[in-house]
Amino acid sequence: MLKTRILLLIGIGLFMVLLFLTPSFLPAKAVPVLDLSVNAEEEVTKGVKEKKKITSVQWKGNIYRDLETHYYLFSTTKKGTINVIWGPNTDGSDFIITDQNWGAMYGNGDVLPAGEYMFVVTSNPIESPEDPSLLTYEFTLKGLLFKEAPNTTLPQLLIESPVDLVTHLPEGDHTITFKGRSDADFLLFGTSGFGDEMTENLTSSFEKNIVFNENSQAYNFFRISATNDSGNAVNRYFEVLYEGGIRE
Repeated sequence: MLKTRILLLIGIGLFMVLLFLTPSFLPAKAVPVLDLSVNAEEEVTKGVKEKKKITSVQWKGNIYRDLETHYYLFSTTKKGTINVIWGPNTDGSDFIITDQNWGAMYGNGDVLPAGEYMFVVTSNPIESPEDPSLLTYEFTLKGLLFKEAPNTTLPQLLIESPVDLVTHLPEGDHTITFKGRSDADFLLFGTSGFGDEMTENLTSSFEKNIVFNENSQAYNFFRISATNDSGNAVNRYFEVLYEGGIRE
């Protein structure tokens, strides 16, 4: 009997100890604590995303007056109003924004729908100084929400020959050599006169001879196009006026 009472007392004691210890484990599995930590993580992530919103981009470079065009690709996630700021020493350069199919063109102050676009830099013949032939530009585009940071680099295109962008040839047989190099991912050579343009691929280091004789056109237009993997491109144009050529 005494042994039974002792065992009973021991059992009651263990039960009381467990009863008092149990509350100390509850906070460890309290759901609200986990909910708060998840919400906090979401807020931090949201804050980081908001900080990464890109609403402006700047393009800077040099462009040959009248016979060169630069193309910069960008994407927007919502419509916005185009706000372009001309930087210092940008006189003589101009821009247009167009979709990548040239289906629509936009200027400063226009509302631009969300989509894929090109920022096209050209020279303005009215404002271009006669000298130097190489113009400097700096454009800052604001007012839009970009899908990602636009690539602001252009491929290099170094032309050794011809030296002049416009060449006058007298009558007789002549040969012009297009020679140069580029770090572009895609390099193209285009030929046109009064008809459609014919194109061919060039290697990173190229040399191509064009012969002019009595069967050649009087007016000849050539294009070398260098494009990098982001889609940004440089188009450089060459004109050859041949006195002994065919006129249409």
